Amino acid sequence: MSRKWDLRYIKMAQQVSSWSKDPSTQVGAVAVSDKGQVLCTGYNGFPRGIDDADYRYNNRELKYELIVHAEMNAIYNATYNGVSLDGATMYVSGLPCCNKCALGLIQTGIKRVVMQGNPDDPRWADSWKMSMDLFNETNIEWEFI
Repeated sequence: MSRKWDLRYIKMAQQVSSWSKDPSTQVGAVAVSDKGQVLCTGYNGFPRGIDDADYRYNNRELKYELIVHAEMNAIYNATYNGVSLDGATMYVSGLPCCNKCALGLIQTGIKRVVMQGNPDDPRWADSWKMSMDLFNETNIEWEFI
């Protein structure tokens, strides 16, 4: 993908992040094929059918037990629709990819991850470091824009 298209898809991920009802953090993800087709989207939120009442989002401990990260939501949405992510690029806006999401991206065959977020935020540093190591070990390209 050219830089122009990377910026377009990261802007799309930003838009998708705005669909999250989480009052403190909005993250969006868009998977794109090597031919430029949007394959799926995801944002951080509760699973289908789970009541997304404000009290659940405002109770941090409960929220963390229920929330599905944007990257995993995109993977689940692709699976729900029978779409393969093998060879795709995942665009993520809001936060760096956590180590749990990195495992999912690796397992589904994502080949490149483009992120917009602060990799130096100490709250996510350990998780991002592990993600970076996992991506490097599996030859997944990654970058921040």
